[in-house]
Parts: sequence; C-alpha cells; structure tokens
Amino acid sequence: MKELFKDAAKITNYNLILTIPLIIFIKILDLYSLYSKYTVDTVPKFVLASITILFMFGVFCAGWFYMVQGAINLSKKVFVLDEDRAKATLYLFKTIPDGVGKFFLSFVGVYVIFFFIQIIATPLVYLTGAKIIGSLDEASMLSLQEIVIDPNTNQGMASFIDKLTPEQIVFFGKWSLLFMVVTSIIMYLLMLWIPEIIYKTHNPLAALCSSLIKLFKDFFTSFRLYISLWLMGFALLFINTFAVINPVAYIIMSIALFYFSVYFVVLIFLYYDRTFVEPVNSDNEKK
Repeated sequence: MKELFKDAAKITNYNLILTIPLIIFIKILDLYSLYSKYTVDTVPKFVLASITILFMFGVFCAGWFYMVQGAINLSKKVFVLDEDRAKATLYLFKTIPDGVGKFFLSFVGVYVIFFFIQIIATPLVYLTGAKIIGSLDEASMLSLQEIVIDPNTNQGMASFIDKLTPEQIVFFGKWSLLFMVVTSIIMYLLMLWIPEIIYKTHNPLAALCSSLIKLFKDFFTSFRLYISLWLMGFALLFINTFAVINPVAYIIMSIALFYFSVYFVVLIFLYYDRTFVEPVNSDNEKK
C-alpha cells in the first residue's frame, strides 16, 4: 500500500500538466454557472443550460481521464533522458481529442446514471433521517425558506445560525453527519467506475456493475485506500476553511486542493491498473 501511494505521488509530480485541463474546466464551469445564474429565466433556457453542462462534463471527463490513463502507462516506461520524458508528458495533451472521441458518450451516460442515483438516494436518505433524527419544526422550515428566497443568502444564513438554539444546532449537525456518511458510502461504491470505463468497457451501466464486483472482490485493500484518501481530503478541506481568512494561505490551499484532486485520481487509476489490469496481461503473456 505504501508503494502505491509513493508511486502515485511520483506519477503526479512527473505529470503536473494534468492539473491544467482540470483548472481550465473548473474555471469555465464557474464562469458559465455565473452567466447562467443571471440569464436563465425560462424553462427552455434552463434545459439548454443543463444540456450544455452535460456536454461540457462529457468532453472534459472523456479527454482528461484518458489523459490520466496515458500518464499511468507512461510511468511504466524507462527514459534515459529527462528531455524524452518531458516530450512524452507533453504529448499527453494530444491524446485528449482521442479520449473525447472514444469516451464522450460513455461519460454522458455516467452523468445521466449519476443523476438517477441522486434521485433515488435523496428520498431514501430523507426518510431514513426523518425516522432516526426527526424532521424540521415549522418555524425552522419557514426560516430556511426565507434564506433560499433572500438574495443576500450569506447574510441570511448568518442570521439564521445566530438564532439557532443548542438543540437545533445538534439537530442540523446530525443531518449533516448523515449526508456526509451517505455521500462517502456512495463515493466508495463508485470509486472504480471511471477506471472500469477507461480500461474495460465503454458501456457506463455495465462498467458500474463490473466495478462493484471488483470493488468487493478486493474489499479490504480498496476500503483502506478509500479511507486513507477520505481522511487526507477531509483534513485539506478542514484546513481550507481557515485559509479563507488569509489571501496567501487561500492561494496555497487552492493549489494544494488541485494537486490532491489529481493525486486522488492518479492513485485510484494506478490501484486499478496494478490490481485488475497487469495480472491479466501477465497471464496472457504466459499463454
């Protein structure tokens, strides 16, 4: 396991250009979301904006994840000169159009399937939480509705939190914990979904089913890997909440979060490659 983490760090450091498409996509998505906030005022415009985001997601994921696979394959090669490695790394940019051509429809399917997973999971989580924790009282519900309607949402949220009683704070804390647990479980179950699409099958539904089988086939290793990444991500997000106060610290933490995002994906792809791809290749070679 330690070797896996070390090798993933080396691959990430050698292929820092992987952060460039990620940063560009997030910034474009932020700008488009901001633009849509002020221009989408009818149902047809909302549908068009949703389809645009769907296609943006499909293009980015298809190109970027294929690029990550290229970085993993590149790590298996031996380079005599650093210049050769640098050229091979830069060549990864040229693989993006190939990835889009191969996997665009696959990731459109991923987006749609994940949307339905959310639709199914949300009422189940709400019913479970209402039974275990309880529902909001009428006064708190009205206050939340006012916050949603209020254009100054941040100010409304601050005033709402100030008015909360200790019992209500505990109540919302329990609901937050429930959502965090459910989200973490879902993310664990989907951990190998993307590598399965890139390495094995273009069918997102078939990839989801086969990735779940592989996940539980190597449960203890995959769970340890996920918990380690979860703790690292939680620590970074916790530190980031305090970094907002200082502009320099905020910039440093933003860079750290982008780096961790790439490292997270590289580590999962490397784990998948070594656990479910290389043994198969070695068996074929023996035959």
